[in-house]
Amino acid sequence: MTDVSYLRVLSEIEARRNVERYLEIGSRSGDSVSRVKCSFMAVDPEFAIRADVFNQSEAMMFFQQTSDDFFASGVLGRLGWVPDLTFVDGMHLFEYALRDFMNAEKAMGGSGMICLHDICPFDYEMTTRNLSKVDHLTAWTGDVWKVVMALLDLTVDIVAARRTGLACISNLDPENRVLEQEYDALLKRYKDLELAELGAGAYYDRFDLIDPERFISNL
Repeated sequence: MTDVSYLRVLSEIEARRNVERYLEIGSRSGDSVSRVKCSFMAVDPEFAIRADVFNQSEAMMFFQQTSDDFFASGVLGRLGWVPDLTFVDGMHLFEYALRDFMNAEKAMGGSGMICLHDICPFDYEMTTRNLSKVDHLTAWTGDVWKVVMALLDLTVDIVAARRTGLACISNLDPENRVLEQEYDALLKRYKDLELAELGAGAYYDRFDLIDPERFISNL
């Protein structure tokens, strides 16, 4: 990974793509939304805000609920609120992250972008699905990396942002239901797969890691 943090990459996406509406899944501390300048929605089942989130944004909405409940509520449709950029950093388990992506894509326009955090683990231990081990780790990515495996048919840029990478997915299709139709099959294929079993090399050989500065300059 480089010295460029994922937070800077998100800020550059917001600025250079003229993002007007930002949706964040997993906003526990508020660190990331505190940097957002446009209107935003933040979703987390248990907020523990420690950052100065009340900034220059015109509209700031906080939803203390699971992402599944948030999307099921239909609040985005009722408000006519179409996100231009969605950042997924919620529960670090494959099935949750995949659902968050699927639900976000349905709510967005084709010109939007979805960014997934924690898709570049730097050791096997941090990829555990065992929640009882998480408190003993210095960093936990869970198995969000598997979402990249499921999305490689889309336009996915894997940015080598500090510390555990950022997947930026564009060319969205809100009408596409392929992932929804294949959801059970994808869970069966990937849920029990461990990175140590696949091999880190086999995973990282599937894509090119993009230098953050190059990615930013091409936005």
